[in-house]
Amino acid sequence: MKEVLIVEDEAIIRQGLKVLLEEVIGGFQVIEAKSGEEGMLIFHQRIPHLIVTDIRMRGMDGLTFISKVRQISKDVPIIILSGHSDFEYARSAMRFGITDYLLKPINRVELSEAISKIFKETKADSANVSRQFQEILQFIDDHLSREITLKHIAEHVYLNPQYVGHLFKSELGMTFTEYITEERLKKAKKLLKGTNLKVYEVAQLSGYKSPKHFMTVFKQETGMTPIEYRKFS
Repeated sequence: MKEVLIVEDEAIIRQGLKVLLEEVIGGFQVIEAKSGEEGMLIFHQRIPHLIVTDIRMRGMDGLTFISKVRQISKDVPIIILSGHSDFEYARSAMRFGITDYLLKPINRVELSEAISKIFKETKADSANVSRQFQEILQFIDDHLSREITLKHIAEHVYLNPQYVGHLFKSELGMTFTEYITEERLKKAKKLLKGTNLKVYEVAQLSGYKSPKHFMTVFKQETGMTPIEYRKFS
């Protein structure tokens, strides 16, 4: 099911769009934000498949909200909502890569057509994201014994570090840190069972500079010390 973030300060419009997307058009889960500030808080937690935002709102306006979104992701489709009097203002938002804009009151047929067009185009984008993510996972696998940060990965694949972090949540359902820990422990277990390397050597090859830290993490995750794991597993 596709997630749509609706950023709109008028409750009646938010609720109308929610009903339209979830019950009339169908196949969508709507996340509501009543301001640009709230929209950014949600966006930092999860990148939706689509954003629909009003252009004029109290507090952070739509243009500022969109510019902040684009600092994190250049790819997420954005539809802006505007009144007739806001046309020039809405047009200025086009420099941020707006996918479409719709005039209020929202016509359900126009909205449905705009969304259909977006998701036909994003199939190719999704394939590209999957390729990028596979490249990220391969980079991690190749450098597991070294320090790896989101910044290192982002520089390698030419993406924003925060966006890379969001990819782990959207593609794997876990954080970057959780994934790194899981992969390092997998490698450590393999080395403990398949070699006679000392524990500190296993720690180093698994990407832990401190053997003590490695042993603490290993015990927390497995319930055994590395020596116990080697002996009893």
